[in-house]
Amino acid sequence: MKSRMSRHTCTALIISFIAFPVAAHDYWLQPHQYFLDPDETTPVRLFVGDHFSSESEKTFSAKKTTAFQLISKDLKTDLRPGATDGQKPVCRITPATSGGHLVAMQRDWSHIELKATKFNDYLQHEGLASIAELRRNAGEENTVGRERYRRYLKALVQVGEEHDETYKKKIGHRLEIQPQSNPFSLNTSDTLTVSVLFEGKPLRGVQVAAYNRHGNDTKTQEAKTDGGGHVRFRLNQSGLWLIRLVHMRRCNDVADIDWESFWAAYSFQIK
Repeated sequence: MKSRMSRHTCTALIISFIAFPVAAHDYWLQPHQYFLDPDETTPVRLFVGDHFSSESEKTFSAKKTTAFQLISKDLKTDLRPGATDGQKPVCRITPATSGGHLVAMQRDWSHIELKATKFNDYLQHEGLASIAELRRNAGEENTVGRERYRRYLKALVQVGEEHDETYKKKIGHRLEIQPQSNPFSLNTSDTLTVSVLFEGKPLRGVQVAAYNRHGNDTKTQEAKTDGGGHVRFRLNQSGLWLIRLVHMRRCNDVADIDWESFWAAYSFQIK
């Protein structure tokens, strides 16, 4: 069982979190280049921000990183041994083979405690109406929100001209985003269908956002997954794309924690 957090630790977490807007806690992996030649190197950065706008670049944290891999059609490479604690960018990759390559990171649990009004605003912002309703029905709407959360991040890189199905590889993330078509094979008029899995099963009725950044302009699309855990977005503009979501549920087995959330983000580029 997890040890109880000290009051000092909780206070520090609250101050740290409130220093940013409630929504400013997306993390995503962003390679400097999404299109490479074989044996070409690109740095991969870890950003935190809101609506695909970076507030800061994060360093590599060995303590927080439970898995960090470069995945291709036939190979899975552990990136943690080559990473130094505190470094940024978090890695540099040099894929040798043509095809799709996924940079995938899984981060360990973090904890947060928010006053009732801020927690309720956060639920509204993230489209977590079902959680807000659970709080109301349980008489918890005016109580603090005590939450633990973890993140599952992917970035897709294309090497050379060969296309394969690495883009939709199921890699075992608890919350997993799987495009059903290769984003690098699509044009700006096409629709991308995305599958969302939680613990290996389709996740239905969850809000998913697609951010597109072209220059300094960022546009947002939002939709909820259907009964099969699918959601569709029109790739109506070139530039960088980020598909992201958060899924929350009640946490019953950890002291001082009422809710647990799972965050996923998947980045790619359309030429």
